[in-house]
Amino acid sequence: KLARVMGIHRNTLRSYLKQNDVSYKYSEISDADLDNAVRGFRQMKPNSGVRYLTGHLRQLGLRIQ
Repeated sequence: KLARVMGIHRNTLRSYLKQNDVSYKYSEISDADLDNAVRGFRQMKPNSGVRYLTGHLRQLGLRIQ
């Protein structure tokens, strides 16, 4: 989608990302560590939804599926 918005081919975007050492992989985190992060967020914001949780995890530097 990003390549389309930028008006370039996806392979060109992939090449630029590789040249500049930009990683677009998912974070390696154990289930237990992820559970702790989610649990901590739920304690702070018990009524928040999945989108807020995902944003919180990204703020912590985690990229998950």
